[in-house]
This record gives sequence, structure tokens and C-alpha cells, in this order.
Amino acid sequence: MLNKNRGKKIIIIAGPTATGKTEIGFKLAKKFNGEIISADSRLIYREITIGTDKPPEWMQKNIPHYFIDIVSLNNDFNVFQFNKEAFFKTEDILKRGKLPIIVGGSGLYLRSLTKGLFSIPENTGEKQKEIRDKLNKEETASLYEKLKEIDNKIAIKIHPSDKRRIIRALEIYYLTGKKMSEWQKVKGEYYLEKLGNVYYFILKKEKEEIYKKIEERIERMLKYGWIEEVRKLLEKGYKKTLIEKGPIGYKEIILHIEGEISFDEMVLMIKKRTKLFVKRQITWFKKEDGILIDAKNEKKVIDEIIEISGLEKC
Repeated sequence: MLNKNRGKKIIIIAGPTATGKTEIGFKLAKKFNGEIISADSRLIYREITIGTDKPPEWMQKNIPHYFIDIVSLNNDFNVFQFNKEAFFKTEDILKRGKLPIIVGGSGLYLRSLTKGLFSIPENTGEKQKEIRDKLNKEETASLYEKLKEIDNKIAIKIHPSDKRRIIRALEIYYLTGKKMSEWQKVKGEYYLEKLGNVYYFILKKEKEEIYKKIEERIERMLKYGWIEEVRKLLEKGYKKTLIEKGPIGYKEIILHIEGEISFDEMVLMIKKRTKLFVKRQITWFKKEDGILIDAKNEKKVIDEIIEISGLEKC
């Protein structure tokens, strides 16, 4: 049967932090009547801006950006919601005759769109809430030990202090009787190949070059008021939520504000943790089925994406 979506193009620009994804995605969108879907799990929260390095306001005003500032830190938003909502947003962009450009470094968000995700059985809302509330009352270390016993394949992929993801994995097991690692083998309903031809580009740079960019970015964010942003959030009672959900840097800034560490210690800790995060991203993207592009020269990257995906013929 002929695929009715054949010929429609979907561009994904992925890769580790500080490889220039935001700028490249924006320039392609300007050139080819595109709209951008953010695949970054940090950018969804309204209250945290400076420390997430969101695309600047002028960019967002020039080109529609989706999945930025969509929920409060007080609300939950997971990869299952992203998978479904981003799928339908991509479909909507295509129906309006525009080019969907998915930009981000959250590997699981991107994989959910390229591979699909399993679906949780219907009508489990009340039971799910009951399980989640019970798990939330337990200590993170205790929950992580439980997860290691139940599903060690997933446990080794989750940081021992990432309570939200630990609870999610346990919740799925208690809800369905099946481990998350087993569910992940089941292809779900919402994957982009259903909508068109997917061109998945992964930007790469030398690790040392990325590290240099990271250091410059952290210095810039601190200069632009990152500490003050955290201070205001603490005054509004967001401490617990920031510790649980905040990206790298927010916990360290809280420690500094509360006098636990000096400014210099804080900066070193943020840079070190960010570099470790980048190493994990590099490892993740090496396993993905994307087209690797050396991101050293922005113009060459854009030209290569255009040539490979045939955008000039659109």
C-alpha cells in the first residue's frame, strides 16, 4: 500500500549540549518555512529559564517553538506525554504545509519519536495515583534498591538520586506487572515514520571543544542572573521541587545560597557535573541510528543537512 505521507520531510537535529543545535534549527526553519519542536526535557518548565539556556525571546518570536514553558515545576510531564503530543504537533505542522524541525538533546524524548513507546493500559488513573503517592513517601535510596531488585537493566540507566525516574519505573511495574525493560521492547503507536520521511542528524564535536563552550555558557548564565533566579524561586517555596526536578546547577546554587559551599566551589561543581552529563550524552548518541555530522562549521552543517535531506527540492 502506498504511504499517503510519502515525500513529506521531518528533520531531527540532535546531539550533546553545546553543539549548536538551537542556532542550526532556527536557520533551517527560517530558510524552509519550518517550525521547531523542542525535544529537551529541561525547557518544558516555565519557572526555570536562565539555567536551561532556552532559545532567546527574539528567536521564539520569529519562528514558532513548541514544548518550551508548557508546564509548571509543580506539575508532572513525562516522556509518554511528550511522545504523544509531539507526534500530533508534527502532524499538525505537516498538514499546514510547513517543515517540522525537532531540536534537542534529551535522548529518551528523541528515541520515543524515532522508535515509539509502549502504551500504559487504559483506565489505570486512580490506581496509578495511589501507587505514585505511596512511592513518593519513601526515601530515594530505598526506592532505588527496590528498582535494582525488580529491574536492574533499567536501574543501571537511572541515576540513584533521580527519584522521579525511579518512581516512574517502579510505577510501571506495579501497575502492569511487567518490567519497564520489557515494555521498552514493544513499539508504541506514536513514531514519526508514520508521518513522513525522517532525517535524523546527530551533531558531534570534539569533547574538549564542547567543554570549552560549556564553561563559557555557565559563566554567561551566572552573569545574567542565574543565582538571583534561584533565590527568587526559593522565596516562592520551590526548594524541594528544584532539588527533585531542577537541571544541573540548581542544586549547587541552592547549596551556595544557603552557605554550604563558596561561589568558586559552586562553579566548579556545576562545570564538573555538566561535563559528566555531556559524556553520557555522547555515549547515548553513539548508539542511535542517526546521521553523524561534524558540527565544527555551522554553514557546512546546514549545507550538509540540506543536501542529504533534499530540502532544496522542496
